[in-house]
Amino acid sequence: MNKLITVLACTLTFASVGLGQTTGEPLVIDSQSGKPVAKVHVSIYGPVAKKMLLGQDARSVLALLPKGRYTLTFSAEGYETKQIELVKQENEASGLKQLKLVALREGGNGRYDDLIVSEEDGNEAAGMQDRVTLLTSSRDPFLSASGYVFSTARFRNRGYDSQYNEQMLNGIGMNDLNSGYSAWSLWGGLNDVTRQQQTSQSFEPIVSGFGAVGVTNNVTTRPSMFGAQHRLTYSNSNRTYSNRFAYTYASGERKDGWSFAASVARRIGNGQYSYVRGQYYDAWSYFLGVEKKLDEMNSLSLIALGAPTRRGVASATTQEVYDLVGSNFYNPNIGRQGGKWRNARERRNHEPIVQLSHYFSNLEKTLNINTTFSYRFGKNAYSSLNWYNAPDPRADYYRYLPSYFTRMADPNSQDGDAAAIYEELWKSDPNVRYINWDRLYEVNRGNLTTVKDASGRTLATGRKALYMIEDRHTDQREFAWATSANWLPKSWLEITGGANFRHNRTANYAEVGDLLGADFVYDIDKFAERDFGGDATKSQVDLLHPDRIVQKGDRFSYDYTAQSYRYQMWANATYHLTRLDAYTGISYTHTGMQREGHQKRGLFPDNSYGLSDRVKFNDLGVKAGATYKLNGHHYLQSNVAYLEQAPTFQNLFISPRTRDSYIEDPKSEKIFSAEASYLVRLPWLRGRVTAFYTHIADHTRSMSFYDDSRASFSNYIITGIATRHLGAEAGFEVKISPTLTANAALALGQYQYANNPSYIQSIDNSNEIVDRDRIYWKGLNVSGTPQTAATLGLTYYSPWYANFGINANYFGRNFVSMSPVIRTDRGRTSLDYNYILPEQLRDGFTVDLFASYSWRITYGTYLRFNLSVSNVLNNRSLPNGGYEQLRIRTIRATDGTQQLYRPFDTKLSYVYGTTFFFNTTLQF
Repeated sequence: MNKLITVLACTLTFASVGLGQTTGEPLVIDSQSGKPVAKVHVSIYGPVAKKMLLGQDARSVLALLPKGRYTLTFSAEGYETKQIELVKQENEASGLKQLKLVALREGGNGRYDDLIVSEEDGNEAAGMQDRVTLLTSSRDPFLSASGYVFSTARFRNRGYDSQYNEQMLNGIGMNDLNSGYSAWSLWGGLNDVTRQQQTSQSFEPIVSGFGAVGVTNNVTTRPSMFGAQHRLTYSNSNRTYSNRFAYTYASGERKDGWSFAASVARRIGNGQYSYVRGQYYDAWSYFLGVEKKLDEMNSLSLIALGAPTRRGVASATTQEVYDLVGSNFYNPNIGRQGGKWRNARERRNHEPIVQLSHYFSNLEKTLNINTTFSYRFGKNAYSSLNWYNAPDPRADYYRYLPSYFTRMADPNSQDGDAAAIYEELWKSDPNVRYINWDRLYEVNRGNLTTVKDASGRTLATGRKALYMIEDRHTDQREFAWATSANWLPKSWLEITGGANFRHNRTANYAEVGDLLGADFVYDIDKFAERDFGGDATKSQVDLLHPDRIVQKGDRFSYDYTAQSYRYQMWANATYHLTRLDAYTGISYTHTGMQREGHQKRGLFPDNSYGLSDRVKFNDLGVKAGATYKLNGHHYLQSNVAYLEQAPTFQNLFISPRTRDSYIEDPKSEKIFSAEASYLVRLPWLRGRVTAFYTHIADHTRSMSFYDDSRASFSNYIITGIATRHLGAEAGFEVKISPTLTANAALALGQYQYANNPSYIQSIDNSNEIVDRDRIYWKGLNVSGTPQTAATLGLTYYSPWYANFGINANYFGRNFVSMSPVIRTDRGRTSLDYNYILPEQLRDGFTVDLFASYSWRITYGTYLRFNLSVSNVLNNRSLPNGGYEQLRIRTIRATDGTQQLYRPFDTKLSYVYGTTFFFNTTLQF
């Protein structure tokens, strides 16, 4: 066998030089130009395992392979990797059809391709490469672990919120302009057509944009990039949905220049088999794409996609409630109605996206220009219980818990007997543990009322709703445009740049969802009616349409439009030298925001209707980085950046449901970030170690809550927040043997507040500022992610095209989200000191298993099976998040004033116990 491998190696080596001159049809060609691809690497796995460099025609070389079943992986710089299976009979030619490699449009010269080095290459030979070629993308071992293995604990890279990452679809920014958060749900279920992604971290150059301080990801859905195929998929799970069906078709690029792609998926589950009761799921997903190659340099594509979804939502609650029901997966949003479970919290959304793209690439492939126009529209609604002049219908309301009569009660009026009675009711009566829907209908049907206006005129007679379901809408209409260019004027110089524009109008309003047996709702401001009962105009939601009687489907309560626009210009220059890659970049971003009110509120007649001031921000960004090649296997890399980023609409405007007030002296955030990495690329080892530091200043946060001490709905506007993100991350993949691979990843961070920000507290119904001071957060931990996360795994790749794996994971140092009220002078004076430090969540371990098998039925037809089992040890006591409630229990002091007494208990959520996901795919 050794002699055979030696002969084959020599043959392949000479073939790389000589076979390019053969007269036969080339084996590997460019999918767009049809020209042969030079310097193609092939990885052969089977009876002979080897990595070699092939010439432009390799059929005669592959014909020398002995009998057996092989997996062949073809890769070339600047192209996507392609993997095929080959069954070779004795003395038989390879029988391979012509292979088309797809150029990496988003990767320019293949900066993000793997560096493939044959086993014979020493350091000196590898060092002769004329360009540093590294991978810091979705195939990076650490990013792969953080995106999948760590996701069960809601891990966030480097402690960044979603708004510090950038998500794009065909070069169009998709982060919500109102909140800054990513919008993956817009194409949920379309796995088959969203696999083409380019990812970078910490401002590393990416062709489609300037980048973000966190992870930048661009999903490409260009029809010509999909290989010709049919794909049928079925999935089964006990997580959120039970069943998934999907079909995908792609024509590939036809001879007439047309390319077609389509995908449809269905995800469904009635909640009976989901891990948390009430989490039903009913979703469709669709994708349609067509592309026409106009000539050798121009192509035009049109795509449309959407994911209409209806799903039940679970909410966090306190540990006391979990203990009362005996489960950390209790859902307080549900109750039985007519013998079936009903969820009060339901999310319904369908926001289609239509995009028209033009692709230009000159014949020399030295200039690529992509331009995309995008339009997003549709509806997004979130339902919730609403009530007025009636008891709180939520089962986990604090007055219905045993602790209300002990911990939360006045020290002078604690009632242990009442607490014992309620504890027994929680354990024995489902109408106490869950929402009593029948009772809500009964109350509404019995509330026969005649509603009159201030003059005594009758407005309506019938069953007035005391309880109802309202749908809170955020319906977006967004037009966007983006152009990016990649130019190679010299072999050592790569220039990318572009411009983009987004204009968003989001309709924010409440709609009557379900009257629960009532006939109508009287649309007035219930808090204003309580506080200004003697002045009927104050309680009017809209003075232009006073005393409205609304029914199912009508808008009520609030109605305004959030208008945001943003345009950006950016440029990167990358310098490719023998041992050094370096880049510099600059960007300019202009952002504007404005509120348009559609109601003239009785409380705020002068600043609630019509257009507000337009608040504008002009932001700069600069970045630089370098990668130094010690040799062909070891690299040093550094990145540094300074970025200004405008606040989002929801953090700029104080109470947009009622008025157009915004924060005083609004500022853009200032972000400084630096990192240094060591990377290794050996045939048996690849990975990196990175140390990073990020400082974010002038962040703004707005939050609303009910202030018990003032008996009013209140707003906290926190400005000047600074956070520090310091840590290290490492990820490695080790090939122990041809069939056994180990992987490991570690994230170790210290994410803390770096200052004591300022706050203003205002009362919602008067806009009166009642408090102004500092919040003592400096040195306290940022919440929302484990600051220590680690995984260690093994994967066995069998010769019969199956693999089996196990990962052991650890999560620690996760902290709950802090309430600012507790850490003000007022809170620190009144409350016990043990409330000052944020609660640290319990650390814990999980173990995951996975297996897959690929069966080749005939040439080009494959049946694949995948099974993953998460948390096989069934650890049900590992929290993955929590937050302190903003409300604080008050008691009356001896002088008659209300005094802060005790914060409400923290609300927690937990990592699921053992869950599974089974997937089978037929590809032909």
